[in-house]
Amino acid sequence: MKLSELLWEWLYGFHKDNIKIQTFVRYECAINNYFLPHPISNLNIKKITARDIQAFINEKKRKRSRMTKGALSISSVNIIITVLKSAFGYALEFGLIKENPCDKIRRISSIRQRKEVLAFTVQEQIKIEKYINSLNNPEYFGIILCLYTGLRIGELLALEWSDIDWETGIMTINKTLYTTKNEKGEWYTEINMPKTKSSVREIPLPGFVLMELRKLKLKSKSNYVVSKNNGKPMQSKLLRWRFSELTKKIGVRRLNFHALRHTFATRALESGMDVKTLAEIMGHANATITLNTYAHSMTEHKKKMMNNLPCLINYQ
Repeated sequence: MKLSELLWEWLYGFHKDNIKIQTFVRYECAINNYFLPHPISNLNIKKITARDIQAFINEKKRKRSRMTKGALSISSVNIIITVLKSAFGYALEFGLIKENPCDKIRRISSIRQRKEVLAFTVQEQIKIEKYINSLNNPEYFGIILCLYTGLRIGELLALEWSDIDWETGIMTINKTLYTTKNEKGEWYTEINMPKTKSSVREIPLPGFVLMELRKLKLKSKSNYVVSKNNGKPMQSKLLRWRFSELTKKIGVRRLNFHALRHTFATRALESGMDVKTLAEIMGHANATITLNTYAHSMTEHKKKMMNNLPCLINYQ
């Protein structure tokens, strides 16, 4: 059996019903983009060694992305490793091979290649908020909501009015909107449970945000908090484009929509929020992830805290 045949049997015949559709699409794209064009896909799985696997992975680490023109991200390389490990594990379990050549292959630690987390400055955030307020258009309030809750765009667009407890002021995040493919290879949007358990969370809303949401609900024609004014669903592509045009128009850095989430986390740390609380609000599995992601945002906070230390004697 060739590696290409194993990959398709593993994905379609064994793994498809056990994973979320977006994960299936990610694995399918990895097979089509990284495995099938490579000679390793034509090798007999019984003859593939650990050295063959490692050489293939090393080559992918150096590969240039067609979209970004830079090296493949750690997450892309780790998806390749995950597919290989799982597919060969399937082959071993069903007696297609006697040894798994991936046993000694290790995933890449994200510490080796951590992307810089970009957030808007306080001055840029003020310009964004002032401009949105001047528009007086409810379709743009989702941007403000992200700035003060750290929601991902999928969580924002899946948020319903029923997810807000108006008495306690707590917003529950329990679903997300994502774009994926159907059996015919056609892209469509779907709302489903978040990928991880930690993403299901409760966020206490700041008082002024809750007040604005109350006003918006009175005018809303949709079950969703963020929608078009006529009640039709807001598409993530449209919201991203509008945000990009907004930043261009008001003259702030053209960061992507996800920077709103990073901006919230940065403001929270600057305001003295403890990391454990922030991790829970962000939907991180633990505080270590939050610390590793936003360590740069804590530099000024650390300086402030250190300067608050009392001097016990007079050194002058």
